[in-house]
Amino acid sequence: MGETGVRVVAHARLHFGQIDLHGGLGRRFGSIGVAVEAPQIVLDATPAKVLHVEGHDVERVRHAVEQFARATGTPVGARIRVRHTIPAHVGLGSGTQLAMATGLALARLAGRDVDVWHLARLMRRGERSGIGIGAFALGGFLVDGGVPASTPADEAPLPPLLFRHPFPPQWWAVVAVPQGHQGISGTTEDRAFASTPPMAPDAVGRICRLLVMQMLPALLEQDLRTFGAALTEIQTMLGDYFATIQGGRFSTPVGARLAVRMLEGGAAGVGQSSWGPTVYGLVEGEDAARALARSVAAAVPPGERVEVLTVRAANTGATCVPLAAQAAAGSGEPLPGDHPAGRPP
Repeated sequence: MGETGVRVVAHARLHFGQIDLHGGLGRRFGSIGVAVEAPQIVLDATPAKVLHVEGHDVERVRHAVEQFARATGTPVGARIRVRHTIPAHVGLGSGTQLAMATGLALARLAGRDVDVWHLARLMRRGERSGIGIGAFALGGFLVDGGVPASTPADEAPLPPLLFRHPFPPQWWAVVAVPQGHQGISGTTEDRAFASTPPMAPDAVGRICRLLVMQMLPALLEQDLRTFGAALTEIQTMLGDYFATIQGGRFSTPVGARLAVRMLEGGAAGVGQSSWGPTVYGLVEGEDAARALARSVAAAVPPGERVEVLTVRAANTGATCVPLAAQAAAGSGEPLPGDHPAGRPP
């Protein structure tokens, strides 16, 4: 496969929140989330004697290549072009998807049929959440079981994937990404988790009950109203818990305003993805999603810029295909990822 190069397409994810921020039963975190069609990472890689990176996220790709080289003990030569990317530090999981896409491309160029979960360990992803890895591997709605509370992050096993199920295709997300704002990450995120007192056990119990007795049954029964109500309550609890870190229930005033507009406009459930600033609302059907997206766009305050997308879940994982497949198609048909899947309002 690697002789003529490969294209990797990976999807963003919405983070619906953590399950256990107390850790009294021996595990911490645990995450809920869903892979979405857009934004996407589309990365082309071809063999080369030396490394050459172009397109989007050049420095982050170089860092991922260095990590792959260190982990595998082999120097890397390749020409990598990032055609489309997921915005960094806005709550859409770009770091994991870009690192995994880079690692998978390099493995395929080297003729290695690497397991995704092993690749995640090589690329040092999943120290707290396994949702990004699950989204890359499988897509759909995902729940992971967190990590041992007493084990340092760099020594902990990957969070085990407890549950994966397709997200109903008639459920749409309106995703609003405020421009010029970023959520916390890196060492700032590490300090935030280290300095925040454990969540009260009864609050953790409430989140677990909402997940197991409302969200999961509602997902299987395709009951969006019940699913959304549980999601909103979980997000409210987590937003209040992290309010001193991020400056309020939402990380930006514009995000808070747009989440309210989503609820007023009929969203079944709303939340902030990870540390934000991205917020989202769930509705049933494309027409409802487009209408809500227009309403959200109209509510953007003066002086703010917000990208508003309507997307469905990505119920499959990342793809890796030979670049030669495009020529083999004969008609010039684009490979997956040539056109972003997000739909404007």
